[in-house]
Amino acid sequence: MKIFSFLLFLGFVSCAHHRDVRPGDSGIHKVILQTESKDEGYRDAKNQADHFCEQSKKSAYIVSEGSKYTGDMKESDYKKAKTITKVTKGVGGAGYVFGGKKERNAGGILGLGGQVADSALGKGYTYAMTFRCK
Repeated sequence: MKIFSFLLFLGFVSCAHHRDVRPGDSGIHKVILQTESKDEGYRDAKNQADHFCEQSKKSAYIVSEGSKYTGDMKESDYKKAKTITKVTKGVGGAGYVFGGKKERNAGGILGLGGQVADSALGKGYTYAMTFRCK
């Protein structure tokens, strides 16, 4: 049973390496994904493109790329809120790890609140990359 579970897990993990790649007939493929920031979008898309091409022993070459803000609030408000949630999670985590009993409880609550707020904000950017395997 343990071996079956492990193999099932490996199957899920291996499929997830290029879950957002959309293969194209003409040899030009596309990755479209939701992300928290423009930089994170590039890294994730490039990793997926590389993995997709490695399966055919080729390398990914970017044809075009771009990102746009697609969130529900103003982009500047989104960026501020994301920064606040990251700080809140960090401060809460530090209080939980390094504090005494009262600080640990407060840190846990603060960190959890930051995580909930971060999840509620979601991923505000859509990133798209087209690439070719050579």
